Amino acid sequence: MKILTDSSYRTDRIIIIIISALLFIPFIGSVHLFDWDEINFAEASREMIMTGDYTHVQINYETFWEKPPFFFWLQVICMKIFGINEFASRLPNALTGIATMLTLYAMGRKLENRKFVWIWMLTYAGSVLPHFYFRTGIIDPVFNLFIFVSIWFVYRLTLLTSEQAKERLKFAAYAGFFAGMAVLTKGPVGLLIVLLSVGVYMIVARKFWALNIKEWVLFFVLVGAVSIAWFGYELITNGPFFLQEFIVYQIRLFKTQDAGHGGPFYYHALVILFGCFPMSYFAFLGIRNNTDDAQARKQMRLWSIISFLVVLVLFSIVKTKIVHYSSFCYFPLSYLAATGVERLLNGSKRINRFLFFALLITGLIIGIALTGFPLLVKHYEGRMFEITPFIKDPFAAANFLAPVTWSGWEALAGLAYLIVFISGIYYLKKEIVKGVVLIFFSTILFHETVLPLFLPKIETYIQGEVIDFYAQFDKVDAEPAFVEVFNFKSYAHLYYTNKKPVSNDTLKSIDWMMYGKPDRDVYLVTKLGREETLEQNPNFKRIGGQYGYLFYKRIDQPKIKKDAQLIDSLQIKPY
Repeated sequence: MKILTDSSYRTDRIIIIIISALLFIPFIGSVHLFDWDEINFAEASREMIMTGDYTHVQINYETFWEKPPFFFWLQVICMKIFGINEFASRLPNALTGIATMLTLYAMGRKLENRKFVWIWMLTYAGSVLPHFYFRTGIIDPVFNLFIFVSIWFVYRLTLLTSEQAKERLKFAAYAGFFAGMAVLTKGPVGLLIVLLSVGVYMIVARKFWALNIKEWVLFFVLVGAVSIAWFGYELITNGPFFLQEFIVYQIRLFKTQDAGHGGPFYYHALVILFGCFPMSYFAFLGIRNNTDDAQARKQMRLWSIISFLVVLVLFSIVKTKIVHYSSFCYFPLSYLAATGVERLLNGSKRINRFLFFALLITGLIIGIALTGFPLLVKHYEGRMFEITPFIKDPFAAANFLAPVTWSGWEALAGLAYLIVFISGIYYLKKEIVKGVVLIFFSTILFHETVLPLFLPKIETYIQGEVIDFYAQFDKVDAEPAFVEVFNFKSYAHLYYTNKKPVSNDTLKSIDWMMYGKPDRDVYLVTKLGREETLEQNPNFKRIGGQYGYLFYKRIDQPKIKKDAQLIDSLQIKPY
């Protein structure tokens, strides 16, 4: 029987790897990286390769204080194999998607049974943002997986008695190791989430010695041993300056709206509710314990609710609001959703009228929007200027004027989603298994059809013009030039011009490019509505830009007036 069971496990894992690879890998290189985060991280990895320095994270060849290096190391490995491109930049998260499905499988088999495992994986892969992030080049999927696994091992530890000391120590070590990996991926906030979750659990469950002193010591020893591999190296080689800057940055995120990323307190609650559709809706069915639930299930539900609320409250308090900051919540939410779905299937729970109509209305809105948008822009093709007056931001309005061709047939992808989703709703009242599978499958269909058809066109609206402008400076026959952005924040010009290292810090200064004596052409890029300074500067001429971005070239080179006072004030070192 054990041989048969082992064979079943092996077969399941092979199937999971194949299906996950088919879900997460195709098309990940078909769209340019998006500014900021995707390009930011890919640029840091590219600069590691360009400089050969794999211990320091850099942006624009200056130390980047915000992130530790583990995720960049993963990107570097992929770039070494597949080249510096979009596919390699996003591949670590696609592989993390496979690892996540295998992790849910392993956890589910320990917790429940084979049926529950497949429900859990379906709810995660069949929800919008949880699935989507495996196709991106951001840090969070790797970071969140490490945190969840760390909490999982603490949960496993708390189920054991004090007589099982050896096993408890093993789980404490595993929890510490994965918490350390979270720190090495995105910083101390990973450890903070684990510790806050454990602390709240001890208070709620009244288990103030959930971990004894020896287990805590081992936990922190492993956290330190893993994270010291880099943080310690930085401390020894560069002194405390890095840690000071890192801490200052984290405090700034907590206290201020960094780079304009603000929002109301309930921002992340809305992101999770609608961004994690449909699993966020089914999770309501799994929040409460049933009378016949085993103790392990009750405890896992408690840990899920606690860790979910810890992250939700923490990042609701943080002033900087970015969608993926709360993305760890997807893990505990998926467990609650899987529990809710299982209860539907075994008849212990029923979908009430409110939840049914909430599912129906949300799915209809998504489907109608996906079907109607291509038809709308096709109808206004060549006449988008009729729509732009309703958009208050002049930059965004100009984006929509970009020449993007929609055939109208893209609407079929949205229509397919709508048909599958409505079929799922129809069967939800009659054949519940078929209904649930169709509802979650409709989201998978959305990712496999709508995204490949829509994203390249949407990306063209948002940044297509400017990426094409940058790319011309990376051609073999391109003349060396300085390309910089003016009056807005971006990393795209670094990555897509394939910027080379510079030996003089002055060469990185925007002021030097504007008023110094560079030995090559200078190009500045700004956004519509932020061009006044460049328009008034007689040394710069607008050379292009129609769809939101404006391109300027310095025209007075090399005959620039020497102004010693200006040069001194800008700390420019003239040639």
